[in-house]
Amino acid sequence: MADKKKADEGAVEKTGQWVADLAEKVMVNGVGPITGSVTWAEDRLSRRQGADYRAPGDDERRSPEDMKDDIDAVIVRLIKESVAAAGTQGFVTGLGGLLTAGVTIPANVAASVAINMRLAGSIAHLRGWDIRDPHVRTVVMMLAIGMSTQSVLAAFGVKVGQKIGEQMIKKIPIAMLRAINKKVGFFLFAKYGTQRAAITLAKGVPILGGLVGGAVDAGATAVIGRATDKALRDDTVRAEEPK
Repeated sequence: MADKKKADEGAVEKTGQWVADLAEKVMVNGVGPITGSVTWAEDRLSRRQGADYRAPGDDERRSPEDMKDDIDAVIVRLIKESVAAAGTQGFVTGLGGLLTAGVTIPANVAASVAINMRLAGSIAHLRGWDIRDPHVRTVVMMLAIGMSTQSVLAAFGVKVGQKIGEQMIKKIPIAMLRAINKKVGFFLFAKYGTQRAAITLAKGVPILGGLVGGAVDAGATAVIGRATDKALRDDTVRAEEPK
């Protein structure tokens, strides 16, 4: 019993670190066939704006508030593209060992996590958040795996009814981020880190609640996308009202 508990704790910690590493790879650099969040978001924004597009860092680039209509439209497109990707098994096989090395999470779960992380990172970037910052990335990572806004806030010590902006997040000690990574690892390991995880999933977790026979429920990605956009809009993560 003690050995099993120790093994589970090790798996939880490893899973948490894997999720954090994956978030950085997917959001900042991209992994396998998945381009990074910023590159992907900016490509779609440039297609939308055409000659009016200005890259990040350009003095003539408008603020997210001034580009709201364009950004709203691009986010809708990103969600649709992610839904399509989530339903394509080629993404699972294409990512392969890039996602599953040393982690007890099924490959199809890992692939969906990667797809949703890229989507969440793109939304955060378009809404004006800096996903290169590990503090911001931790918030986006938690939303991307299906944790509720209230759970995200609680992890940062924010009470229900308050709101947390990017500047507040950046004041959080790095040590707390490591502790939050462990919570994320426990969250994923508890739901998916067993051999039965691919066919038996707990209710109420949107990311892969529809897995049937290894096929990803693409509709779950739409839920993640909409929830992330709602949470990060107006440069604020808002607490959910208590039910």
